[in-house]
Amino acid sequence: MCIHSSAIYFSLPQCLALGLFFMRPLKYNIELTPKPTPRPRLGKYGVYNKSEYKKYQTDMMYFVNSLNIPKDDYSHLTARFYFPYPKKTSKKNRIDYALMRNKCDLDNLVKGLMDVLEKTSVINNDRQISSLFLEKRYTLRECGHIEFELLPIVNK
Repeated sequence: MCIHSSAIYFSLPQCLALGLFFMRPLKYNIELTPKPTPRPRLGKYGVYNKSEYKKYQTDMMYFVNSLNIPKDDYSHLTARFYFPYPKKTSKKNRIDYALMRNKCDLDNLVKGLMDVLEKTSVINNDRQISSLFLEKRYTLRECGHIEFELLPIVNK
């Protein structure tokens, strides 16, 4: 094994083929409860997103800017989205980091994160990301958070 990155394993031939042998992922944490990207609304003056989603994106851009992520040519994104348990869930049935199988689609969650990474110029275009590993889980904390890792391309 060459790299162990939170349940992602690469064999030596894969690492050599992908140019991953000496890379370490850059790990970050955003203390913000994740929200899926909603469908754009059509209004009198064109297409727009709801104001609560715009505020969420603005807050997320603030957090990403404060992380001072180096601008690079990233090829892999690993993201984990942690949600607080609903209040109706009894305390005895709560398990920290349990997989979440309902609530929202993963593609809508990562779309918001990748849009923010693009708007803050961490990545040039979200099309440059060639592989994703995504999870959504519950947390015992009162607020949710987002953990993500970026893996740069070494051999360009």
